Amino acid sequence: MITFDVRLERPGFLLDVIGEFGDGITAVFGPSGAGKSSLLNCIAGSIKPSGGEIQINGTTVYSEENKVSISPEKRCIGTVYQDGALFPHLDVRRNIEFGWRLIPKNERRLDPLELAEFLGLTELLDRKPDELSGGERQRVAIARALATSPDLLLLDEPLASLDIARRGSILNYLKRVHSEFSIPMIYVSHSITEVVSIASDAMLLRDGRLEGFDRPSALLLGAAVAGGDIDSFENILDGVVGESADHLTTVRIGSIEISTRHQNKNSGENVVVSLGANQIILAAEQPTNLSARNILKGTVSEVWSNQGKVFTEVDVGEKFIVELTESALNELGIAVNNDVFLIFKSSSVDVFDAR
Repeated sequence: MITFDVRLERPGFLLDVIGEFGDGITAVFGPSGAGKSSLLNCIAGSIKPSGGEIQINGTTVYSEENKVSISPEKRCIGTVYQDGALFPHLDVRRNIEFGWRLIPKNERRLDPLELAEFLGLTELLDRKPDELSGGERQRVAIARALATSPDLLLLDEPLASLDIARRGSILNYLKRVHSEFSIPMIYVSHSITEVVSIASDAMLLRDGRLEGFDRPSALLLGAAVAGGDIDSFENILDGVVGESADHLTTVRIGSIEISTRHQNKNSGENVVVSLGANQIILAAEQPTNLSARNILKGTVSEVWSNQGKVFTEVDVGEKFIVELTESALNELGIAVNNDVFLIFKSSSVDVFDAR
């Protein structure tokens, strides 16, 4: 549990936020200049607040009143930045082991080589950072942060420089990391797609102040629609390749199956699936005689509507976000708890390797 009352004054900017983060993956979301990275750096200790207090798992790491300011290296926090910040002169193995070697042996809970295997880096251990792809560099940065056996993992725009394929892959790894090691994460991003895909809770910051704290979909899509600052939303989901026939490949996502373009992948292979919210058609009644290969029945769980733009969350066994117009929503009479049908073409689904 992380609790904070942070005040940070800078010329032309004031961060003034009170809140707490639990043991899951919590996103800190907001536009550029909102104070996301500043809050993260105050928690990490790389920036000293102007006032307030920060506690991590009951330990006070900063207090203006009690004159406490624990140094960053003693806060037991792992940090991953946008560019990975790897040491260019060290190979992957030594990058991962760097922080691990600095902590006492009795405090080492995670083995670097086991982390490398878990994150799919075993075959890359002898390579230098300039020989890696962007996604590989970020996996090394995550492994290096985990090797210090942190009580908390901070991620500051870790996927900002990656394309959708690599973003989906890293999101998949981060969810596995949290599930396997039960390390709380604070994930800073301005991407609604990433936040909804990975976080259990989300904090919305704007102009240095807290605007809301809620489930990611309810908080972020509602706020983004109202503010007019939403970009194209992608549903990013973990899947497993099934059978291929008639130029199509099935992919199982949780309890459902969808059809995609033919994939040159083996049955049982783990993949990441991406489907744009604006690539899905919503129908109030079951359609017939369509060329689209995917028709899924579900229930509307949430609706956000403002200024002609609407997003709905539909539960078909897995949850999908669908974009439509306000006029379409009204004409179809769609509301929460309505049964609806999702329709999308196999060619609208992008499938990427999970590694």
